[in-house]
Amino acid sequence: MRGSEANSGGRLPIDALHVDRQSGVPIQRQIYLALRDFILRGVLDQGTRLPATRELAKDLAISRNTAVRVYEQLSSEGYVETRQGSRTYVADLPSSTKANHKLGPEASAADLSPFAMAFDIDERIDFAPGAAALRPSTPDTGVFPFKTWNRLLGGHLLYRNVELLNYNFPYGYPPLQEAISKYVQAYRGVRCEPDQVLVTNGAQSGLDLLARVLLDKGDVVWMEEPGYVNARLVFGAAGADLRAWKVCEAGWDFADLPVGKPRVIYTTPSSQHPLGLTMGAEQRLRLLETASQHEAWVIEDDYDSEYRLAGRSVPAMQGNDAFGRTIYVGTFAKTMFPAIRIGFVVLPPLIAQRVKRAALYSGNQVSLPMQATLKDFIVNGHFARHLHRTRRLYAERRSIFTELVASRLGAWLQPYQSDVGIQIAYRLTRPMNDVAIARRANQQGLNVVPLSRYYSGPPVPGLLMGYAALDEKAMRSCLAILASVIETSEEIH
Repeated sequence: MRGSEANSGGRLPIDALHVDRQSGVPIQRQIYLALRDFILRGVLDQGTRLPATRELAKDLAISRNTAVRVYEQLSSEGYVETRQGSRTYVADLPSSTKANHKLGPEASAADLSPFAMAFDIDERIDFAPGAAALRPSTPDTGVFPFKTWNRLLGGHLLYRNVELLNYNFPYGYPPLQEAISKYVQAYRGVRCEPDQVLVTNGAQSGLDLLARVLLDKGDVVWMEEPGYVNARLVFGAAGADLRAWKVCEAGWDFADLPVGKPRVIYTTPSSQHPLGLTMGAEQRLRLLETASQHEAWVIEDDYDSEYRLAGRSVPAMQGNDAFGRTIYVGTFAKTMFPAIRIGFVVLPPLIAQRVKRAALYSGNQVSLPMQATLKDFIVNGHFARHLHRTRRLYAERRSIFTELVASRLGAWLQPYQSDVGIQIAYRLTRPMNDVAIARRANQQGLNVVPLSRYYSGPPVPGLLMGYAALDEKAMRSCLAILASVIETSEEIH
């Protein structure tokens, strides 16, 4: 059976038909043109059953003969076909027929703003849908306590709290702001009050907002190299002049800082993205002093530092900022599940109200029932228990994963030494094309990322791989496939 048969008799497109009796265009032609347009644009899918002529005539207040003639014309031109007891269905048209159906003058890329054009420089990585595999920054959603989560969420929806169903709390649900404030103070050493917390639609939404409120065209941004691609893209789209701040296995290069007076310094000091390094205390203090001297804002992106292999996580840099210039960005996507789409920004008091006001008008709001559920999840201790369980689990899996990679792929891949995060960066020990390797690996569902993607200048080839969502059996399977891909790539090279 065709997939669209399941939707046969669907009412929505047909209910949109309208007859203009004041128009000079005959009613029969109006209906014919509307149905043909629905078919060509794919609004009516192949195999969709159209209403019977009597039903169409009744709905549109037209004669049945008019409806019959419309279907006959569509049938004679091949747009519909009659089968199964005189029922009328949308025909299977070649894709080129639909592609050539133009709705108006052909659009040009020149019609878009520089903001839209700025994202053309990124070559997206194609991931296999529905599979975590080796995808970086991906937690194991199978161990998340969804039964508890659904019970909490269901309670808010069942009792229909009016304040959670209307246009309220554009900066974040106040009890959640308070819960986040207490969490980051206890777990991350962040200093803040609840009204400094802005709840965002994921951390990326927070970075986009900060790029727009902090940067004018031509402003200098010091950006880690290699560094987080999505941050680089939104800063570039805001018109920033990006200057590379070199990071290698030895750490952040303070001996050769980027030239130019920075407006923003973007950094991931607790778990450098993508290398997984941790910035030492002395370098953190130097960075804060440098930012103060330049009157620059520091964006501290703390995306997954909760997962340290051994010992307590290194406290956030924001807690050591005596100058009040650090903006702390966090997310629950790594500690809970990516689709939760709840992040947050801890704003310095000096700019908190203005940034929050900008967020009000930028469509940054998050579902209030989801925020209330997250508040309950944190306050009732479920989040702390889940974090404790996953820290132990991911530490075990990281140990197994690194041993398996070393034994199976050690001839090609060497890890950057780090002990934090749910992903590991590996450099290629031989001159090979990491983009080609990643593309071939991902065609087989592995979901790896080439390390060169994180460089704006000359890259260090390698692979970035996640391990948290895999048990040992799945790891062995994925790494066996990857070894085969690299072996073949080496032969081609």
